[in-house]
Amino acid sequence: ALLDPIRLHHVQAYITSGLPAHTHRAFLRKLTDDIICNTDPGTLTAQEVSSAPMLMSAWATAPEKLRKTGKERAIAVEGLLKRMIDERRAGNRDAIVRTEDYNAVMKSWAMSGEKSAAAIRVEQILMNMQDMYASGDENVQPNLESFQTAIEAWTRATDEPNALARAQQILNWMTKIYLSSANDLAMPHTSCFHPILKCWATSGKLEAPIVSEHLLMWMQHLQMKEGVHSAGPDTTCFNIVMSNWLKSRDLTAEKRIRQIYEYMDKCNRLGATDMKPDASTYNIVISSIAPAVKKYYDMGGARRADKILARLESGYFAGDEELKPDTITYNQVIDYWAKTQSVRGHFLKAREVLDRQIEMYESGVRTCRPDVTGYTSVIAACASTPGSKLDKRRSFDLAHATFMESCKMKYTQPNSITYGLMFKAVSRLLPKKEERHRYVRTLFGLCCDDGLLGEMAFNRMKDAVTKDLLYELTNGRSYAEFPDEWKCNVKTPQRKPFESKQMSK
Repeated sequence: ALLDPIRLHHVQAYITSGLPAHTHRAFLRKLTDDIICNTDPGTLTAQEVSSAPMLMSAWATAPEKLRKTGKERAIAVEGLLKRMIDERRAGNRDAIVRTEDYNAVMKSWAMSGEKSAAAIRVEQILMNMQDMYASGDENVQPNLESFQTAIEAWTRATDEPNALARAQQILNWMTKIYLSSANDLAMPHTSCFHPILKCWATSGKLEAPIVSEHLLMWMQHLQMKEGVHSAGPDTTCFNIVMSNWLKSRDLTAEKRIRQIYEYMDKCNRLGATDMKPDASTYNIVISSIAPAVKKYYDMGGARRADKILARLESGYFAGDEELKPDTITYNQVIDYWAKTQSVRGHFLKAREVLDRQIEMYESGVRTCRPDVTGYTSVIAACASTPGSKLDKRRSFDLAHATFMESCKMKYTQPNSITYGLMFKAVSRLLPKKEERHRYVRTLFGLCCDDGLLGEMAFNRMKDAVTKDLLYELTNGRSYAEFPDEWKCNVKTPQRKPFESKQMSK
């Protein structure tokens, strides 16, 4: 049976339309069966032969909703490929199988969800392609897409313990046949390394940072020593390696991440713009300082993070649009200062960073909009201030001003943690009972009206008042007996992200 040329011409448009998935599958299945099942080898017309690659591509690039039948798609595409091979063997000179057709089969298997079974099949197809090319069939020469698909197929084989090693074997083989001139289209490319590096980043293995660095060095060796410039590492590669170190929790992780960052920055200044630090790079560097601040109480950690943030800001002000600071980055640095109470005036440093964030946001950088987390961290810094009565008064005034400022904007409204830390500031920073009680009365009323009286806030409030005032405010009830409207907006479970053990003493 001949296929309708008009229908064949519109296959791609049809499968990308908004029709239901079962209709898509039925249409593709019908066209595929018309070629595979309803004709004998050697009988396809030129029009039908030309439609086969289009159908293979249609199956391989089917919409996301068709991927529930990934195995069916892969079998269908491979069936079309086999039919074209049989057609050629039967004497049909129009039936020429090309690299793109094999790539469609490999891609359909790689995206099938069959994990290691799919990866094994993809690798077999790739090796057969190379063997046929070596035997003289230039129509099926494996190209960059062929090798990338095979590598990605193994990185998706989560049921195979040695999947990463198999992916790297493909990469090694690709490099070998290119350098030996066995396949000039097998030139390694940076994009071939990305999936392997990402898999190491999510592997959770102890050796992940070291192995990923070795991959990075191999890329540079290919680029500088072997002349394979397409394999040079880019910013993404360096960021993944730094991320591996960040996840390792190694004691030397911060130092190594900083070294990699400085290397990237130096190379960028020397003209290697493909590896220049971006906003993600800076975020990783700043994140790497967290253990020093939160676990080891390193008083210099906040200052290091602040200097890195300043470099990010100056880079953006110099015209680099890729260096837009975001809210998370500012919140991290503010939080570091909040936890560095051993530094005199640390609460002022925290507020300075928040002020820079506000200024950056108001200048048009929408990625760094201040939120309640930053404001709460500043209040936490104030609440932990040691020193003289004058220092504590200055600190309380700043906490009060920050709290009132947060109340003015919708996206910075106080939460239960914010109220808890304000009660803590009252308890620690106001020496006179009368002033503490007056402030607590007002704050307690606001807290209950907002439905944000969490257990942390209630416990901090108890520290700030006498038993008589506590009884007056609560009518002698326990927290569990309070009206639901007092605590209806408290998020559970209760957390204290802004207080370290040292701050809570």
